Amino acid sequence: MKTRFFVMLLALLLFAASGQAQEIDLSIPAAQESGFTLEVISVTAQSRRKQRVFLYHTHTYEAYEMDSENQYLATETWRTADSDYNMVRVGAALTDFLRAAGIEVTHDTTAYEPPKLSTAYARSLEGLKTAAAEGYDLYIDLHRDSYSKGNGANTVLWKGEPAARLLILIGQGSGTSFDEKPDWEKNGKAAQYISDAVNSLAMDMCRGISYKSGRYNQQAATPSMLIEVGNNANTLPEALRAMEPLAQAICQYFDMLEN
Repeated sequence: MKTRFFVMLLALLLFAASGQAQEIDLSIPAAQESGFTLEVISVTAQSRRKQRVFLYHTHTYEAYEMDSENQYLATETWRTADSDYNMVRVGAALTDFLRAAGIEVTHDTTAYEPPKLSTAYARSLEGLKTAAAEGYDLYIDLHRDSYSKGNGANTVLWKGEPAARLLILIGQGSGTSFDEKPDWEKNGKAAQYISDAVNSLAMDMCRGISYKSGRYNQQAATPSMLIEVGNNANTLPEALRAMEPLAQAICQYFDMLEN
């Protein structure tokens, strides 16, 4: 009985010391004169992360340059309602990486573009307000940018393969018609940390922070940001590859807040 007690105590200590999800199997060896039977105790150590991320897509139908393995039915040029090829697919990849790291993610896959693209932000604002009322630690609107020669290289290498570059947009709400302003300074600090963390993992993957006079719904929740994943000259696989370092950078941001 004493041996069993000490083994169980050891299991609990290992559980408390572990910040990663893992299986700990502790076997008690049988002994001829021990007086106890062989027993295996399995302890699952769950991640300690408590952060919650809300991820959505105002421009849901944004898509990428088609290649031989990624063909889709376009609603218009570089846009599709097929969630296997538009921003929902990219968001799903980011969600998977974050959840694997122990972060709780709500991935809003609502198609906010219909019936009219120009009013998409009004519809996504309602979804964001609902999320803000529930309370999250980070709000991300994931988009795809438009190609421009002035942005430099279109890809960087991640694990030896081409990956799309990122850009983070922060709205200052400096337009005179906006009564409610975003907390753009707080949003900007979070964005800058994530941008720097991405670039520490893959040089020049993030093009930095772009401050805009609009709000991009960022007045509804803090910290909030819009992240552009590549552009219409990138392929879907290039965009998907960028999600692993982005997820790692977000984890580093949360770790920094805890320390």
